[in-house]
Amino acid sequence: MPTVKTTDVNLYYEIHGEGHPVFFVHGGGGNTMCWFQQVPFFQSRYKTITVDMRGFKQSHCAPELVHPRYFPDDMLAIMDAEGIDRAAFVCQSLGAWAGLPLAVRHPERVSCLFITGSPTPAWSEENWHVLKTAGDTFNSGRLGGAGRGDGVGWNRRTVKERPELFFLYSQIKQLNGPFDARTMQDDSVKLHPEDFADFSVPTFIGGGTHDDFLTPTSHLHVQTLIPGAQTYTFEDAGHSPYFETPDEFNQVADRFLKQYAR
Repeated sequence: MPTVKTTDVNLYYEIHGEGHPVFFVHGGGGNTMCWFQQVPFFQSRYKTITVDMRGFKQSHCAPELVHPRYFPDDMLAIMDAEGIDRAAFVCQSLGAWAGLPLAVRHPERVSCLFITGSPTPAWSEENWHVLKTAGDTFNSGRLGGAGRGDGVGWNRRTVKERPELFFLYSQIKQLNGPFDARTMQDDSVKLHPEDFADFSVPTFIGGGTHDDFLTPTSHLHVQTLIPGAQTYTFEDAGHSPYFETPDEFNQVADRFLKQYAR
C-alpha cells in the first residue's frame, strides 16, 4: 500500500475502487482498519481512500508532531501525491480536525464533508466544554473499552448483545500510538465564526442518541456553527455509528455523497 513521505511523517493510506475520490478519516480510536464495514460498500462507486493519520498505526512520526494542526496538510499531501484535485471527506470524531479546516481553507479541494460523532474544531463555549470533557475521558483510556469494558460512547445494548464488536473496536485502537486529546483544543486549531463567513462546502453533521462520550445532542449544536450544515440523528448508535450501525450509516452517507460527491 502507498505511503507519502513529508518532512516529518510517513503517511500510510489505502485506495480501493474507482470513481470520485472519498477520503475516510478515522477518529481517535481508529485507523484504516476501522472502516472495514464501509470500504466494501463504497468501493464499487468511489475511489475509497482510508488513511492512518499521523501517529496512528502505520503513519509514524515523532510524538511531539502528533498534533491536529498538521492533519489538513497531511490530507493535501496525499491528494497531491495521487493527483487528486477534489475529493469528498467522511470524517469520524477526531477526523473532523482534518476535514473541516481543509474545507474552510481550501474549499476548491473539498466537494463535500460528512462528519459524525464529532464536536469538530468549530469554536463555541458550549462546544469547547463538551470537547474538554471528552478529551479527559479519552486520555483516561475509557473510550471504546481499552480493556476497561465500561462501554463509554456506545449503546450499552450493543455492548451486551455484540461483545465481539466491542472487543474488535478496542483491539483496533490498540494498534495506535499515544495521542493527547488536549491538543484538540489548542488555539492553533480553533475555527472561529468569522472563519465560516464565506463557507459553502456541503456539510453533514451526524450523531448518536447514545453518545455519552460527547452528548446525545452535541451534533445539533455543531450544526448551528457551520453555515448550511445538514444534520441526522442515529437513534440506535452512540459515538461511532459507522461501527455500531454500519448499514444505516452507509445508507445515510451514500445519500449525501450521491448529491454532492462530484
